[in-house]
Formats: sequence, C-alpha cells, structure tokens
Amino acid sequence: MNKHFVTHDTFVIEKVYIDTPNVVFAAWADPELKAKWFTEAEVFDFRVGGQEKNQGGPPGGPVYTFNAQYQEIIPDQRIVYSYTMDQEETRISVSVSTVEFKPAGSGTKLIYTEQGAFLDGHDSAASREHGTRIMLDNLGEELQRAENSDREIVNTRIFDVSRERIFQAFNNPEHLAQWWGPKDFTNTFYEFNFRPNGMWRFTMHGPNGVDYENESVFIEVVEPERIVLRHLEPNNHVFLLSVTLEEREDKTELTWRMLHDSAAECEKIREFCYKANEENLDRLEAQLEKMVGQT
Repeated sequence: MNKHFVTHDTFVIEKVYIDTPNVVFAAWADPELKAKWFTEAEVFDFRVGGQEKNQGGPPGGPVYTFNAQYQEIIPDQRIVYSYTMDQEETRISVSVSTVEFKPAGSGTKLIYTEQGAFLDGHDSAASREHGTRIMLDNLGEELQRAENSDREIVNTRIFDVSRERIFQAFNNPEHLAQWWGPKDFTNTFYEFNFRPNGMWRFTMHGPNGVDYENESVFIEVVEPERIVLRHLEPNNHVFLLSVTLEEREDKTELTWRMLHDSAAECEKIREFCYKANEENLDRLEAQLEKMVGQT
C-alpha cells in the first residue's frame, strides 16, 4: 500500500516593476500578453469562476498540467485563483495564489502569495517558489521589452568579479560611501537600512563645496541579484533606481536603470545623469579592486 502524505506550506515573493499597476495587471489579464511570459493557454477565461489551463514540460517529458479557477478579480489591484498541478496523471499539488498590485512611486510592487498542499513528496514549496521567481522575472523582462524608453536612463557594465562581491559593495555602508556618486564626490551617511522599506539618508559633498541632501527608500533587496530603491525629495530629482546583477560566465553584468516620472523630466537631465552614472561605475570598479582579499 502506498504511503500518502501532505505538506502544507506558504511562500511570498515581492517584485517591483517600473510599469504602473494597470500595465502589470494587463499582463496577467490579456491572454496574448500572458503567453509571452508564462505559457500559451489552452483555455483562458479571465473572470470570476473562469478557468485557465495549460500544459508543458521539458523535452522528452514529463508533461505538467496547470488548471486554475479565478476566485476574485479586482482590476489593477488583486487576482486570487486556485489551481491544481498534475505530473502526467498524478496530482502533485493544490494551491491558492494571490497576486497583489500596489503602487510603488511610478511603478508597481507585486506581491505573490501561494498557500499550497504538496502531495506525497512529488513537489515542494521550495521548488515551486524557485519556478515562480523565474516566471516573475520573465514577466519583468517582457514588460521591459514593451515599455517606452523615453523616461529611462540605462547604463550597463561588465565587471570581472562575482555578483556576490558587487552586492557586498552595495550592502556594506563603509564600502558604499567610498564609491557612491560622480567623480570627486564624498558622502556622509546618517541612516542606512538596507532592507525593503528601509530608509537611506545621506549628504553628498561636491568637489565645488556644495552639499546635496539625499533621501531614498529601498523597495526590493534580493541578494545577490537585484536592488531597487526610490529616490525621494528634497532635491526634486525623483526616480526609481533598479540595479540588476546577472552572471556572465565568470563575470557579472550590471544594469543600472533610472526611471523618471515623466519623459520631460528625464530628458532635462539625461546627458548629465548618464555621464554621472558612468563615473559612479568607474568608482565602483576601483572600490572592487580595493576589496580584493578583504572579507
């Protein structure tokens, strides 16, 4: 007689996207948009009581069947659905998922919560969470492909170090103060809470003797992959900064993405900010060299 058992577990994933809640919500509600980052559905009936069903899996099998029913839909705010997951003819889990869309500056904070019953050891919350993170990353990449670039300033650079080392240069305020800002700037930190909703308050001292007060709030911190913060007042330079670190063989590609509230605001400072960002990355590179051999 086979031994049957159930493991109940919950996981929560928070992601920040630079698009507004209505745009991110639409990527879940429109079957053509969703097929670009999830899986093309055999059935897609986006209404309360409606069904979504698709099948897929690695080449050669096994085939997995996702069969969902929508329980609640509040446009641009929340989606709740229950779903079963089958591996071939075997049911491996039954879950309830809630997707919340919350404004985050000019972007969206998405909160995905799954409460699952994982059956007979065929699957686990850890495995499902890993797959869901990949799915939500795919959503972010698709949104970036679709978005307008007139509000963005993007700098990229390849570093010949691990992303763990670069992340350390961000999360340690002693390191961060040494390289943050354009060439010849220095910093005095007053508050540095490197966690979601944590505040970062500091003064940048310009080489011309002018001080620049800065205040930001961290929105997302995923070690060693991603840092998202919202730069606030008092200097009227408001933007969402996303720093992503991707492995490239034995190197790391850093993408520095600044999203402004309007195209006009972005255009006014585009040339200055792009140059300043490059100087900032020059200083980061120098600091990483100093960190060699340090713990």
